[in-house]
Amino acid sequence: MELQLVNIHHAFGEEKDRQKVVNGVDLHLQQGEFVSLIGPSGCGKSTLFNLISGLEVPDEGDILFNNQDVKGKRGNISYMMQKDLLFPWKTVLENVLLGATITKQNYQSAREEALSLFPLFGLEGYENYYPTVLSGGMKQRAALLRTFLHKKQLLLLDEPFGALDALTREKMQEWLLNIWSQMRRTVLFITHSIDEAIFLSDRIYVLSPRPTEVIEEFSVGLSRPRSKDVTLSPEYIQLKEKLMKSLYQ
Repeated sequence: MELQLVNIHHAFGEEKDRQKVVNGVDLHLQQGEFVSLIGPSGCGKSTLFNLISGLEVPDEGDILFNNQDVKGKRGNISYMMQKDLLFPWKTVLENVLLGATITKQNYQSAREEALSLFPLFGLEGYENYYPTVLSGGMKQRAALLRTFLHKKQLLLLDEPFGALDALTREKMQEWLLNIWSQMRRTVLFITHSIDEAIFLSDRIYVLSPRPTEVIEEFSVGLSRPRSKDVTLSPEYIQLKEKLMKSLYQ
């Protein structure tokens, strides 16, 4: 088991005004899995990511990474937040190398690896341009390349396509699956889209409104590799109906 959350509880605020956000969450990821979290806005999904990444410490429960306690410890995962967070004064290449610079990796080796991945991430020819010339989808691909270059097996992706238009978002989903199938990292993915969760995932956790709990866990039995044709299959439609009932009960 690569990641385990066991009976996680967390609240915000001062002692008298504590607002519970996470209420006894249990979840797990096996190495190489693609798992999604879906639930209403404000339910605590991003809080769970902050707890997993060590940015916050849970009030109760255990967070285990490869069977080691990592509560409050940083540096075990790569975390991409909702916005691309590219620095406009740095070139695309400089932006994707930020992680290597901060973690003091061998810069020349990191630069060579980054340049070799630019074609795979659809960014070839834009290495020395600034982010202002990139489309929304290209900015997200640059941010994802930076996340992949951080050299962590577990990736936390917090709604990376949420701000994109519908057509670009669908193209990015197919692109992400292609990248994931080649690089085989473990992914925990936040989304508000049932279709996105089904199309991308091996398993899906449905979360309740705040304070969040796991309502249900679904396995996605659709074969890989996947194309958008799978959304027309009876299996896809049946799973979508089950997820809708779970979310809107």
